[in-house]
Amino acid sequence: MAISRSDIDAILATFEASDWRTIHLKADGIEIMLSKDGDAPPSTLSPTPLPAAAPPPPAPPPTLAAEPPDGSLPVPAPSLGTFYRAPKPGAPPFTQLGARVAAGDDLCLVEVMKLFTSVQSPCAGVITAILASDGDLVEHGQPLFRIRPDA
Repeated sequence: MAISRSDIDAILATFEASDWRTIHLKADGIEIMLSKDGDAPPSTLSPTPLPAAAPPPPAPPPTLAAEPPDGSLPVPAPSLGTFYRAPKPGAPPFTQLGARVAAGDDLCLVEVMKLFTSVQSPCAGVITAILASDGDLVEHGQPLFRIRPDA
């Protein structure tokens, strides 16, 4: 079984969320060396043992069972990462429940490995649900908000 992009994304997210300082993995012809100590050269990295049992396969992204009666649309996460409602710690959130937004307004940030991606409103409308909490790990495609579009 070959390592997929989603396997690598899961390894990166697990490493970022852990208290590990370094990790060095070799499998299926792929070598991954990561360090939270930016000045550490690769030669000083020590291998981190892999768990004895293979982790379960990643769960599919959450889906919404049915469209809500208010006609709102989901705003999905663009990638796996950490959900942030504000542009920086202590700043007010980009938006609130019940707020009116314009198409292209920033709604939140999703961060993975210090790369921040802005999630923007796909349409003008009203925020009817905020489906993730600040600091939550979210999956690619997971609904983060629901917006009832303007008529």
